[in-house]
Amino acid sequence: MKEIPIILACVPLYVINSFCDKYVSAKAHSGALYNALKFFIGSICFLPMMFLDGAFRFETGAFACGVACGIMYAVSKMIILTGYEKTSVAFMTLCHSAGMIIPCVIGHFFWSENISLIALIGIILTVFSAVLLKGEKEERKNYTLVGAAIGLAVFFTSGGVMICQKLMGIYFPMQSVSAYNFYSFLVPCVIISGMSFKKRKHAGNVKKVLPFAAGSALSLCAISFVMTSLAGKVPSVIMFPLFNGIGIVLVCVGSAFVFKEKLTVKKAVGLCIGILGMCLVNF
Repeated sequence: MKEIPIILACVPLYVINSFCDKYVSAKAHSGALYNALKFFIGSICFLPMMFLDGAFRFETGAFACGVACGIMYAVSKMIILTGYEKTSVAFMTLCHSAGMIIPCVIGHFFWSENISLIALIGIILTVFSAVLLKGEKEERKNYTLVGAAIGLAVFFTSGGVMICQKLMGIYFPMQSVSAYNFYSFLVPCVIISGMSFKKRKHAGNVKKVLPFAAGSALSLCAISFVMTSLAGKVPSVIMFPLFNGIGIVLVCVGSAFVFKEKLTVKKAVGLCIGILGMCLVNF
């Protein structure tokens, strides 16, 4: 399948986006400022693409899906920074990637996609792996029910983004993907900017977060454009395990070197179980 190299090419971008988020969180920079800049840069990137796109630009389908996706992005990207502090990169990354379970379940009822016994086993394994990946007590003293709640919220909002991508790809294939992505970046930019202005005393230094906001924005733009374009063409069993599964491995292993997070035997087992579970969900 010719789309496979394109999906694999997006995996390093997944790692870049995750590491930019984690760095800003680790350095205690303003998450609101960082995310506002990220989505502002992203919307600027998609604005000219929208007018160069030959598809229908101002249709209600692209607008509705884009706005819904933007709201999901705004919630997910703000709370995941706190999640990095409360738990670990491995746990938050798994919660984010495991969101693929949601479109699979929704697909069973609305897109005639069957959920097999194997898929149910995969869901159970994924939940169990999240427990193993939450972090050691001595390593994450702040891990509480708050961390678990954040992980759950990241799971649902991540799944919501994938639902929006599937809706756009399945029901509105003739409408502009660039317009959809422009709306999905503009909405969180407006929402998070409002939060940033309210907390302007804690806004932080723009120069410190700008390079990471730009790196995250460009990587997220490419990922969003590719995944939305392929959502109606590539089966979930191919796209999601390739992108999210390999992405999880690289992020979690890379975090052990870049952020000095301990990759214990417990976490390694949890990581393997999580990847297996997500593959089974889409089997």
